[in-house]
Amino acid sequence: MPRAAANKSLDEVPEYAGTVRGGMMLTPAQEHWQKVMASRRGEEGMTSEALTAYEQVLHRLRFDQARLSDLQSTERKIDYKRTVLESYDGWIEGVLGSDTGLADEVLTTVMIWQMDVGHYDRALTTADYVIRHNLPLPDRYRRTVGPLLVDEICDKALTIFSAGNATVDPVPLAILERLAELVTPLDMPSQVEAKLFKTLAYTLRLSPEREDKARALSLMQQALMLFVNIGVKKDIEALTRELKKIAEGDSASSDNTVMPPPKTTPATAGKKADKSKTRTRTTAVKAKSSR
Repeated sequence: MPRAAANKSLDEVPEYAGTVRGGMMLTPAQEHWQKVMASRRGEEGMTSEALTAYEQVLHRLRFDQARLSDLQSTERKIDYKRTVLESYDGWIEGVLGSDTGLADEVLTTVMIWQMDVGHYDRALTTADYVIRHNLPLPDRYRRTVGPLLVDEICDKALTIFSAGNATVDPVPLAILERLAELVTPLDMPSQVEAKLFKTLAYTLRLSPEREDKARALSLMQQALMLFVNIGVKKDIEALTRELKKIAEGDSASSDNTVMPPPKTTPATAGKKADKSKTRTRTTAVKAKSSR
């Protein structure tokens, strides 16, 4: 896009006439314009065009939020968010690429919507930026970013475990590990840390590997120490018994292992036969001499 075009507001650029409103998809050109404007926001001597661009994107966000408030079904809200999220991609890419660290309600709201629709990888990429720059969350969430991330992701994961529906995939372990890496340095309530440990433990215990199950047990024990009502006491007992059985099975298997007899090679067999013949001849000679 020409620099002159990028310096204009969206409605002033001919190909952008009729700016896309909330709930509608952007064209590639409009996405590029968003990205350019987002990257210029925070530059020294920032132009009014960049400020206007943020106001326009924020206006679209307000429109989408109003649409969401009209919906009662949680599933319909998630479907709506999934539909409109792509239209914010250009802005988010521009903000992350410029790395200015300016407060941005659009960015933080989109991060939360990404988690709502299950786009955890993208949400955690945005969260890394939010944490590094210590950005505030919208006032309505009344939490800092660490507890928000744990609640949004771990509540969903634990609900899947509680439902016991094998057709629903659990939240991937890689996502939970990445979440833990991001929030571990942060100050969070003990109950929130316990929830994170419990979720990791429930995921790890599904592994067939004994090492993963042992780590799951350790995480459950840590969760219980942090928050006595986290609800893992019976899980600790069950997993302790399971690990004990695995250890006993390994021990029994080791004790019952029978060492196979050494193999006799043809050369060795020949040598044994020669020795046998020698002993026979020696015995015969002794017998003759004794007559």
